[in-house]
Amino acid sequence: MNKKKKELELYTQEQHELLEKHIEEHFGEISNYYQETDPEDVRVDIYVIPPTIEKRFYTLVTMGMGAHKMKVPEEYAEDKLERAELVLCLPPNWDFESECCGWPLHLLKMIAKLPIEKKSWLAWGHSIDYGNTISDEAQFCAIMLIDSLFSLESTVCKLSDDDEVNFYQVVPLFRSEIDFKIKNGANNLVREFNKNSLMIADPDRKPVINENYANIIDSYENHAKKIDEKELDTLDINAANHIAAFLKWCIAHKMINDEFKSYFAEEIAAVKSGEFDIRRFLINNLGGELTKDILTDEGVKFAEFYYDFYSDDDFDSYPGDVDKMALKYFGKERYESDEFHDEAYLFVPFSDDYIKNMYKYINKAYKKFKS
Repeated sequence: MNKKKKELELYTQEQHELLEKHIEEHFGEISNYYQETDPEDVRVDIYVIPPTIEKRFYTLVTMGMGAHKMKVPEEYAEDKLERAELVLCLPPNWDFESECCGWPLHLLKMIAKLPIEKKSWLAWGHSIDYGNTISDEAQFCAIMLIDSLFSLESTVCKLSDDDEVNFYQVVPLFRSEIDFKIKNGANNLVREFNKNSLMIADPDRKPVINENYANIIDSYENHAKKIDEKELDTLDINAANHIAAFLKWCIAHKMINDEFKSYFAEEIAAVKSGEFDIRRFLINNLGGELTKDILTDEGVKFAEFYYDFYSDDDFDSYPGDVDKMALKYFGKERYESDEFHDEAYLFVPFSDDYIKNMYKYINKAYKKFKS
């Protein structure tokens, strides 16, 4: 005997009209839609909004996911997060008729059905790791949800005074990006994107997180970019100052592994004697990267403990101490002036005094690490 289908959860006609009006007002004119032909639980249709001169991308918006009220934890009961719809943007040359280009539609339906299948909820910062790639044509293996990027007004559609639908942008992620998000949080991953790469689900984009990111402690290039982008009146080599100070401390405190010491024996000897600027050694010999694989086991553990760009403000971190040293060197008024464009640490002169001052912070952190 066939099992009887459950009654579909659907928006009322009035709710449906409010949502369509919201979509056309904030996302664009609907030109087409894909209707789910054999729905279960909810019917998820997908509206298609074509590129325009102002918005050079396709926009897909779900309609129906929010007819089901998600099971939101009690602590969020007053935040009106029970209903949601999804937004996904695609490159302007997307061919919906091509078989290899159908994965975004399948992906949206999978996400939309998840809260019912898992009796769970989805909201800002939530992610889904699929383990394998989403399709053969797209090497994304996960997604993250953030608020719609179109405008603040686009993020919420009020159905009544006490009921509303939240619109979340779907950001497909590569393996390095979802790993980074799990370790460092959604906010820190979002900061690594520019708005265009965050908004458009382009399978040809490059990952914003280096595949080797878990091994990289810090990179000269990341700081040199700030000098270039902000047109700072300082030398490019200053982007290596703080990294070089930490590396020199590791060398002095035998935190460098034997293989590294043997391979770079001459250079290390020259650095110790002062004949070779350790910043040049970092840039020319190490590709500008301070990595865990050159450290001893203790050195790796200490770096993970202390050299953390995403540390909570309540905890000491090396990047935070680099800023503290710049504040102490320049004084509060100059440190906060427009002269440095929030990058005062790049202007502190590199000298023996600089090394000694940074050593004080590192030694203090190492003492905490060992206690």
